[in-house]
Amino acid sequence: MSGPEFIVAIVAIGCFTGLIKKWMDNRYNNPEITSKNKLQELRDLFEQHKNEMQQRVQHLEAIVAEDEDETEPDYRQIEASSSDSTLKNDLQQKERV
Repeated sequence: MSGPEFIVAIVAIGCFTGLIKKWMDNRYNNPEITSKNKLQELRDLFEQHKNEMQQRVQHLEAIVAEDEDETEPDYRQIEASSSDSTLKNDLQQKERV
């Protein structure tokens, strides 16, 4: 083999090797298969998270419903009347207002 034929043979072997490597990568590392598996895994995780959140919301709704059932104190009975002379605050003194 002479010089130019040898160079052409090396370039051809390099290109052929690159093509075989690319073909093998596409054949064994199919992105569609891995993406379908990842999508299924993400879908399962999302469903699990969604169910957990629904349970939490149901628990919170039950707690709120229990709190609403309890009687709330009547704050009007706790407040003192404005005519009560024992209370001294700035709002009852008209000179400062």
